[in-house]
Amino acid sequence: MRLFVAMELPEELLEALSETSAALRDSVRGRYVAPDRFHVTLAFLGEVEGSRLPALVEALDEACQYHEPIPLALGELGSFGRRRSAVLWQAVDGGEALPSLAADVRAALRRAGFAFDEKPLVPHVTLMRAADLAGGILPSPALAGGTAGTVTLFSSDLSGAHPVYTPLERFFLG
Repeated sequence: MRLFVAMELPEELLEALSETSAALRDSVRGRYVAPDRFHVTLAFLGEVEGSRLPALVEALDEACQYHEPIPLALGELGSFGRRRSAVLWQAVDGGEALPSLAADVRAALRRAGFAFDEKPLVPHVTLMRAADLAGGILPSPALAGGTAGTVTLFSSDLSGAHPVYTPLERFFLG
């Protein structure tokens, strides 16, 4: 199964992200991410055999147990990729606590023998894929803050028209 570890977002941030996404629809063409899929990825594992789930859950529990809930704030819009086919995202600031949590999650995965995408953490929420950013000015994003206290192991099913993210296990901070 295809897996990733992410921080779930508090309602205040989800509402602001939905507002920004709605404003973008007037100026940017692309594939929008549904608000029920908004999250901050801490580690993307890709394909993992189901038999390894207990060891994965144990590693993630170990990584999360000493972290407190994290105050988060939404920031500016950014993008990855080419101007005509970009991933458009909104930054998430969690101070030093968010990178620290991600580092602990990744270290626990390494110790347990799990491979994952080693790209540096860029805390963000993806709003759109295949975004055409060549033709206009982006609106100012809605800003909000809130406290996040849940890290979730998700499975990701890409076989349909839209990705389906299923929570497999939740780890509560604090």
